[in-house]
Amino acid sequence: MSDSRHHEDSQPLAGSTASESRRRFVRGVGLATPVMLAVSSRSALATGGTCLSPSASASIALTNSRPNRDGIGCSGRSPGFWSQACLSSHQHYSYWTMSGASGKLFSTVFNDSSAFPGKTLKDVLRNGMAGSPSFADPNRLGFHLAAAWCNLQVGFVPSTVVSLLQLRAMWAGRNLGYQPVPGMGEPWYGEKIVKYLETTYTAG
Repeated sequence: MSDSRHHEDSQPLAGSTASESRRRFVRGVGLATPVMLAVSSRSALATGGTCLSPSASASIALTNSRPNRDGIGCSGRSPGFWSQACLSSHQHYSYWTMSGASGKLFSTVFNDSSAFPGKTLKDVLRNGMAGSPSFADPNRLGFHLAAAWCNLQVGFVPSTVVSLLQLRAMWAGRNLGYQPVPGMGEPWYGEKIVKYLETTYTAG
């Protein structure tokens, strides 16, 4: 009898076992959740406000790798921003003045006398926003390049991301193809150049 009672006393109660299991489970969740949240937060911060150079962007596509390399901090504004900032009555007109874009011909900036003859950067930006453009700008490449030039001049996008020479090469290669990595990969044409430039608009 004593052996039997001793055996019964030594067995944990079913309810006790379930409670202990639940406590272990809750403790485990309590420890794991903050770690997962911290990792998610770091990932979100790592992708904000950074840009890749054309060659880095092309290399990712060339190797089919994930875009996990370090970007360079930038805060480029969109063509829509610049098409409004170029108006003297606009609240951001000071940025337009700072860029030095006033009165500059697109053809002069991009070293191509055939590029929108007689049209200024402002003309190209305003034309890109018009419901009925007054002159052709396939893929709105001129519209985007004008904004990219302004971003570069003000320092919103540093030259270590994209330089004036690269912007000019993009314009020159719009029909024959622009190669971010010379001799490697498929060339970029107007549409793809625009898609790249859009990745540098990190601040609206």
